[in-house]
Amino acid sequence: MVYYTIGRYCMAIYKSAMAYKEAYATFSKRFRKNLIDALQKAGMSQRKQMLAGLDPRYVARIKKGEGNPTLMTIWRICKASGIDPKTLFR
Repeated sequence: MVYYTIGRYCMAIYKSAMAYKEAYATFSKRFRKNLIDALQKAGMSQRKQMLAGLDPRYVARIKKGEGNPTLMTIWRICKASGIDPKTLFR
């Protein structure tokens, strides 16, 4: 009986973890798509990113989903390109 309860608890944790992973993956894809669209609309080339004090390699990593930007980095990207930060999180 105890093992059955522990098994059910472990399964609930596993399902919760899977739901979290799926939600994070969905959010990440949407954020990257919004970032790419916003940078294209703003005409932010790599040269303009460098002039604005951003590392174009890091911005490219964020676009690919390899980077994990802080809120400060997101704010800098938005400020440099004239993007409203809200648009990235929709």
